[in-house]
Amino acid sequence: MIRVFPRRTKWTPIDDLAFVGDPPLFRPREQPVFVSVTFTWDIAEGERLARAWSNYYRDVRIGGPAFGDQGGEFEAGRFIKDGVTITSRGCPWKCSWCFVPKREGTIRELKIKEGYIVQDNNLLACSRGHIESLFEMLRGQRKAAVFAGGLDIRLLKPWHKKLIDSIRVHELWFACDTMTSLRNLERAAEILDGIPQRKRRCYVMIGYGNESLKQAETRLEKVFALGFDPFSQLYRGDGERQYGADWKALNRKWSRPAAYHSST
Repeated sequence: MIRVFPRRTKWTPIDDLAFVGDPPLFRPREQPVFVSVTFTWDIAEGERLARAWSNYYRDVRIGGPAFGDQGGEFEAGRFIKDGVTITSRGCPWKCSWCFVPKREGTIRELKIKEGYIVQDNNLLACSRGHIESLFEMLRGQRKAAVFAGGLDIRLLKPWHKKLIDSIRVHELWFACDTMTSLRNLERAAEILDGIPQRKRRCYVMIGYGNESLKQAETRLEKVFALGFDPFSQLYRGDGERQYGADWKALNRKWSRPAAYHSST
C-alpha cells in the first residue's frame, strides 16, 4: 500500500512506498493509496492530496486520527516509522483538550509488537500483566527505550520504577498540562529519584483556556525545578490558533533544552 502524508514529521515512515505531498514523476505500480492525516489543520491539504493521487491511482482513500479513526491493531512501519510500537489505544481520562478518548475510547490493549519507541497514549492505564510483558520485550531491544507517548504521572507507582530500572532507557516522557498537575509531578519526581534529569522529559501544554503568559512561564519553571526537562507545546485545538511574539518566544525557549539550561 502507498501511504501519503501532508507533512513530514520525525515519525513519518521513510520506505519506498511512503510519500509526503504530491505524486512524484516516477511512481510505484498500481496499488491502493491511503492518505493519512494526523492533525485537523491538515485536513484540507490531505483532501487535496487525495485528489492529486487520484489522477494516477484508482483506489485512493483518506483517513487517520484527524478524521476520528479509532485505530485497530498496530502495524509496525505502516503509518509510523520503524522502531515505534503502539501496544494500546485510548485513555480512561476525559481531559477537555484531548481528542484521544473521543476517537479511541477507553483503554484497549493490543498485541505487543517489537519496537523501542513506545507511543501509547496512556501505557500506565494498562493492566500490570500487559506492562510487564512490554518491558520483557524492551529488554530484548538493541536500542535504549524511549517512552515518547508519555507516562501518566497520576498512575505512576513504585513498581513501575522497578521495571524502568530493569531496562536501558534513553528518555521517559511525562506531561504537566495544568498547575494542579504539579502536585502529581512532585510525587512522580520522588518515585523517579536516581534517574538523571536528561532522561526525564515532560510535555507542557501552554496557552489553553485563559492561561496567561506569566502563568505558563511559572509552570514551565516549576517543571524544570522538579528535575524534568520541559518540552513546551502551544495549544492549537481544532485549528491553527494564532499566538503573539511573546508566546512564541516563550515556547521556543522551553522547547529547546540547550536554551533553557544555558539561561537558568
